Amino acid sequence: MSLFNNKCYKCGKCGENPDKLVIFVHGYNGSPEAIHYAIQWLSEKLENAVIVVPRAPYTCEKNAENLQWLSFFKSDPEIKFKDSATPTAEIFDIFNRLGDDFSQTATQMNEFIDEQQRLWNVADDNTYLMGFSQGAMISIYTALSRSRQLGGCISVAGIIAGKDRLATEIVSRPPFLLLHGKVDTTVQYKTVPDTLAWLKSHQIDFEFFDFDGLAHRMSEDEMQKVADFINS
Repeated sequence: MSLFNNKCYKCGKCGENPDKLVIFVHGYNGSPEAIHYAIQWLSEKLENAVIVVPRAPYTCEKNAENLQWLSFFKSDPEIKFKDSATPTAEIFDIFNRLGDDFSQTATQMNEFIDEQQRLWNVADDNTYLMGFSQGAMISIYTALSRSRQLGGCISVAGIIAGKDRLATEIVSRPPFLLLHGKVDTTVQYKTVPDTLAWLKSHQIDFEFFDFDGLAHRMSEDEMQKVADFINS
């Protein structure tokens, strides 16, 4: 039995033996179904790959019809991280206080990656971890704390979460692709420079692209960047 319930999508020429494995982690107040639109775009652009979308195990504290990987209310009951008046340093502090939760979730996600690699017979260098929003935060933490280096990590509308604890747990530095909408007011766009600075300060190589007019959702242009990163 799988650690997380999940959905699988075969892409391109993919048969029983895909060349590449993509683990796509959905966000807070989300589900695999909520990101199906982006999966459809991405699956049309990937070559001989399988996309596996794990389902978060907890009912969302904000909306009982959706899911979450961990609680945001725990460190931010007033949801100040979404308030444009909240300083960037305070936003990072809100997510930093969740370091233990992100570390625990990353451990579970790494176990899930191992499980899926065995199932699909794909090695680490051909495995890519990708996430949106809370899923992006988990993907960053998981990729950097993984004992074996992945082929790459993709963050869509993410931020460095649990940064102080994560800094002590970095053991891998895969290449990163970061994507963010310029009018995102949920994971606020103004936090991007600090995320990039943190990655630079920890010697992590990355590419970054931002997108005019894009709020807190994914676009087909972003999925093209993801496909180019994975197919290369």
